[in-house]
Amino acid sequence: MPNPPRVCLLLCLLLVSAASADGLRTIKVEGSIQDAIDRVPLDNVERVVIQIPDGVYTERLRLDQNRVTLRGASRDGVVIRYNFPRSEFHKRYDRFGAGVVNLFGDDCTLEHLTIDNTQPTREHAFAVYGQPNRLILDDCKIVGEGGDTLSLWNTAHGMYYHRNCEFRGAVDFVCPRGWCYVRDSTFYEAHRTAAIWHDGHMDPQRMKFVLRDCRFDGVQDFWLGRNHYPSQFYLLGCRFAESMADRPIGVVKDLSDVPEEDRHLWERKYYFDCHRDGGDYPWHADNLTQAAGSPSPEEVTAAWTFDGRWDPESEAPPEVLEVQTNGEEVFMRFSEPVAGATTARLVRADGSSADYVRGEGTARVVFAGGDASSPPSKLTPGGDQSLYGCHATLAVRYLGEQDLPTATPGRGVTILVIGDSTVADYSPGNRLQGWGWGLRSFLDDRVTVINAAANGRSSESFRSEGRWDRGLADAKAAGGPDYVFIQFGHNDNLGKGPGRETDPAPGGSFRANIRRYVQQARDAGATPILVTPPRRRLYDEGTERLRQNTGNAPYAEAILAVAAEEDVPVVDLRKQTEDLFHNLGPTTSEPLQTKGDATHFSPKGARVLAALVLEELGEKLPEFKAYVVEDRLSRP
Repeated sequence: MPNPPRVCLLLCLLLVSAASADGLRTIKVEGSIQDAIDRVPLDNVERVVIQIPDGVYTERLRLDQNRVTLRGASRDGVVIRYNFPRSEFHKRYDRFGAGVVNLFGDDCTLEHLTIDNTQPTREHAFAVYGQPNRLILDDCKIVGEGGDTLSLWNTAHGMYYHRNCEFRGAVDFVCPRGWCYVRDSTFYEAHRTAAIWHDGHMDPQRMKFVLRDCRFDGVQDFWLGRNHYPSQFYLLGCRFAESMADRPIGVVKDLSDVPEEDRHLWERKYYFDCHRDGGDYPWHADNLTQAAGSPSPEEVTAAWTFDGRWDPESEAPPEVLEVQTNGEEVFMRFSEPVAGATTARLVRADGSSADYVRGEGTARVVFAGGDASSPPSKLTPGGDQSLYGCHATLAVRYLGEQDLPTATPGRGVTILVIGDSTVADYSPGNRLQGWGWGLRSFLDDRVTVINAAANGRSSESFRSEGRWDRGLADAKAAGGPDYVFIQFGHNDNLGKGPGRETDPAPGGSFRANIRRYVQQARDAGATPILVTPPRRRLYDEGTERLRQNTGNAPYAEAILAVAAEEDVPVVDLRKQTEDLFHNLGPTTSEPLQTKGDATHFSPKGARVLAALVLEELGEKLPEFKAYVVEDRLSRP
């Protein structure tokens, strides 16, 4: 089905770009919404508001840019309408995606508009589809007669917040993957199928679907919800129409292959103060105290839902976490990325000032100028509405003039990485890379990574070939090392031959080698960080179950033991990759490695592993987080 001519408000396209009353860049649509979106750079760093006048827009949209707000003039007046069953997309792929509105940018907001997939059947038909992170739907109507009407499917990292919305559809018509918080909204099930659905399998202990003060209605005997995957449903203060069936949110998966100790992950449905017109059903009686941590109703907020990673209801501006100086340059680190820094000014104690140099749209902004001997004292935005936080929130959070924390001298940081082929750098363009190579994608410009890891080396041969000494020498020449990442085990396995194999048992040569690396890293002035070897990606034939194999398990256990004995930060990459491969399954995890190789990693896989290493390290060694560009971790 070709994309027909768009019904626009004017025959000609006229886009007006300006600044809105709140100081944000604004593009006013007087034609096609997609043409307005295409005016925003793909590498956009500031908040851009696209103002949409009342009218019917017969078009499909795709939003790849970050930090964009689609703001309609009114929810009922702005209607984005298109007839597009999912099957039509699979017949001929195009630039837009499988839905009417396709969202792939982070920190975006949709306000005061209706999105309607007008196809008339019950087949899959996305009104909204995509893989965004930190998405807000505010005062929107998302409707259709098919299944999966609102499908936000950033399975590993997606966080979504909706308020004052109206949702209508058929089976699983609101079906988030990841984290989702919905409040003060209405749901209407058009058929005798399940209204809500959740997939939290990529982080089953933390991913939640919370619905607060929502109203559910639908045809006679509609079903409230179901799940195929590990899920957590929380319904608080919700009201159900009399037409809702006496049918609990149910598991629609055969759990016979799921270990008994894991089956509870499919059965977590919690209620508080929920009632049905015409009388309550026993299954939605209050049981919130049975949830992990026994949260009180007051604790179940948006920030709680997203585990403190995001608070879309926050009105607090970003904080200045750290100020460092290097010559005349001043480095300011914020609690989140900021925009509007180009007009800000930094005032020193003697009254001289430093102007913006770089860092717009990031959490680390650099200023330069003034008397370098005078410490930075005050941050002065270019106006009351100029410097603001970039994470999507209901209200723009501007920073006012503020005093700065005491500055410390800044300097570069050098990381030395040692290990085997799963860690090593390969030549540019190679189909393989190690996670040591991937680290560079997530670290800021203060960090130098010297990756001395090499293919085929064990904890024994890496040292005997002089690679440890050369790595230390290179790190010292770069001003370090400040941190040493250490991962061995793959080539230490028994059977690898003389000069490589080592014994992982207590008192064995492997543990002695690891202790020696730890001590020599400390002697060089560095913080050692131990990493267990990643698991091999092997599944039982014809199933999604990981194959039971000991492989590197004794070496991972040895590294954990040495870390405890020597009080060393440790990243359990074996456990991380085991969870990753288990959660993704054999098909979805294929891009992480090359065909037929269950040990080594593609560039994509190397970045995913590096992100896992840095996420866990941030929990074990919080001071290291200062060097990590955290927003990149969700898009490895």
